[in-house]
Amino acid sequence: MRYVNVAINLPVKNLFKQFTYALPAQFGYIGAGWRVIVPFARQTTEGFVVGEAGSDLPEPEKYKEVQAVIGTEPWFDGEMLEAARWLAEYYMCPLAEAMRLFIPGKSSIKRHAVYDENGRLLYYELENRLKEKMQYCYAITESGSVALAEGCSRAKAQMAALQIMAQAERELSAKELEAAGVSAAVLRTLLQKEWCSRREQRVLRNSYAGNNTLKQSFDLTEEQVQAVNAVSKAITEKRQETFLLQGVTGSGKTEVYLNLTAKALAKGRQVLVLVPEIALTAQIVKRFQSWFKGCIAVVHSKLSASERADVFYKIRNNEAQILIGVRSAVFAPFTNLGLVIIDEEHDQSYKQEERPCYHAREVALHRAEYFDIPVVLGSATPSIESYYDAIMKRFKHLRLTGRPNGQPLPKVQIVDMRKELQKRNFSVLSRALQQELVRTAAAGEQAIVLLNRRGYSTFVMCRDCGETIMCPHCAVALVYHEEGKAMRCHYCGNTMPVPEECPRCHSRRIKFFGTGTQKAEAQIAALPEVKVLRMDQDSTLRKFAHEEILNAFSSGRYNVLIGTQMVAKGHDIPNVTLVGVLSADSMLNMPDFRAYERAFSLLTQAAGRAGRGDKPGHVILQVYDADNRTVHLAAAQDYDTFAEEELLRRKELNYPPYAAFLKITVWDKKEERANGTAKEIADFLERQAKNTDAEVFGPFAGIIGKVRDLYRVNVLVKSTQINIFKTALWQSPYRDMKNVYFDVDPFNVL
Repeated sequence: MRYVNVAINLPVKNLFKQFTYALPAQFGYIGAGWRVIVPFARQTTEGFVVGEAGSDLPEPEKYKEVQAVIGTEPWFDGEMLEAARWLAEYYMCPLAEAMRLFIPGKSSIKRHAVYDENGRLLYYELENRLKEKMQYCYAITESGSVALAEGCSRAKAQMAALQIMAQAERELSAKELEAAGVSAAVLRTLLQKEWCSRREQRVLRNSYAGNNTLKQSFDLTEEQVQAVNAVSKAITEKRQETFLLQGVTGSGKTEVYLNLTAKALAKGRQVLVLVPEIALTAQIVKRFQSWFKGCIAVVHSKLSASERADVFYKIRNNEAQILIGVRSAVFAPFTNLGLVIIDEEHDQSYKQEERPCYHAREVALHRAEYFDIPVVLGSATPSIESYYDAIMKRFKHLRLTGRPNGQPLPKVQIVDMRKELQKRNFSVLSRALQQELVRTAAAGEQAIVLLNRRGYSTFVMCRDCGETIMCPHCAVALVYHEEGKAMRCHYCGNTMPVPEECPRCHSRRIKFFGTGTQKAEAQIAALPEVKVLRMDQDSTLRKFAHEEILNAFSSGRYNVLIGTQMVAKGHDIPNVTLVGVLSADSMLNMPDFRAYERAFSLLTQAAGRAGRGDKPGHVILQVYDADNRTVHLAAAQDYDTFAEEELLRRKELNYPPYAAFLKITVWDKKEERANGTAKEIADFLERQAKNTDAEVFGPFAGIIGKVRDLYRVNVLVKSTQINIFKTALWQSPYRDMKNVYFDVDPFNVL
């Protein structure tokens, strides 16, 4: 009897150990990497085989048996298993939780509870979660060919169907035959007569099929040629090297990506292209499809688990050579990866906020090291960490300093909203922006307006007592949404009607304060000749809503696009000549050491949407602190000066990249209990910090102190020797506590 160690695939935070199971003789062919069905804690569930347990176990009769095997091959190969082990160790999570990331939908099976007539749970029924889409395919048989040759005037429809099959010289699907005029009744008759055969075939779904965009190719600039040549050498030599491609907005980074992809494909290798958000996916897919028809797969969060499984199948079987996707695409089962490209590498959406809190860039770099291949990190505003690695020569620094068409960067105007208020302009739009929006519309050009808040107003408040209407489950103000005339929590989704009176003082003087995208949309729509379209999280809930909105705007049906951060990133629309940013300096006031970096990046990226065609661009930044240096550096698109000053500030304070952070968060229904546990952890870490350069902060309430009725209390460690604290926590009882979570290299330290 063989025994195997199995990681149990359950979404349980503290399930760190693996369990040993006996392997019946009929499953003797399986080994590490296979998915299995096993009994566990009075239930049946999925597990991942991670290795052999040996055969000399004490009391072997006590070990439960593997009940079934999922699939016809191991899901995890050696590289994927190694990557999962690294991820579990680095990000301090159970191995099974790391391995779940490699499974579409995080589980291969669904469980359905079966109850008796008294409502008592009997057992769970299991079914395959990842559904393969099947279709019938038909082909003419030998007897069918004879019948066709002999002909039959009384069966014209059958003869016509046989003729179509014979001419095709391949199997035809029922859909293809129907399109050719062959009815289901005729097919049934042909099958009964054995004049045709029928076979079930798997259909691999493709949400982006049928894109017939013509290939756009431009002569490369000298800087682009140098970038392509540098990375091509690493592709040819199959050498792990990381390149930071820093290029001003509109400098042609995508053209470099396309040329490098062609080089990798010519070597018979696969390419992974990561983009930060689904809103950017359609545009880059079109560019790649115009170059590489038929060999692209796309994965993003709006696909079903089964659709994602089809994508992973294509990658594993080399039916697709290019994978374009958001951060989860980094876990695809590549067998011949030759190049990784991470577009907008600075973007914070590459960091997963839920456990395990991985960063897609770090996972990609680790997998690239295994495959011994180059990684290209592209951005106009690189993360401070990547820029530091480039100036320290750990990454090779490639630069694109101008736009290929010779167009200058857009002219940027900073408008002081305090002066607008002094002149009694109480609109969210400055007079300058209003005038420019009207002029742009009249000229047949287009504009993008960015506001970093969705909803109609930011909060609802009583004018008499100052009471803000809060979410009863989260420590945040509810946001009013014009659609539905209701208040909504952006953390838990709870919706409430606007109260007719204040819940505290019963005054009926309830007022909306602040401005969201819906309210700004209404004010812009009132301007002459303006046709406004909104893109934010509320307007993009459907599967292809992002693409539909961008297509409607690109086609010219609308001349102003307003939205949250998603309108600021990556879009290349030649007719956009004006960009307006409302409350451009609002992000600078966030109590986070990355606030300046985020603000600089967002403003630079937003400004870069203007003037990408033949017409010059104009950008208006509306601010309340018109003297702020970060705003002025962003207006000048002077990233290097900003980064050098930011690095000096971080070095002085010993912030990343000079030290690392580890955040520990305690969740509890009772605030006192959460604080008590966090205090214990802080004291424990203080003891570990002796004789190190570490600082321990906390416990302190999270910036959103309560979410979904759970209080959040944080403890933060900053150190150049962060592994000391990771090891101490890993060996402590806090690791196994269900309500204690670790975030390594957190993006949000609060």
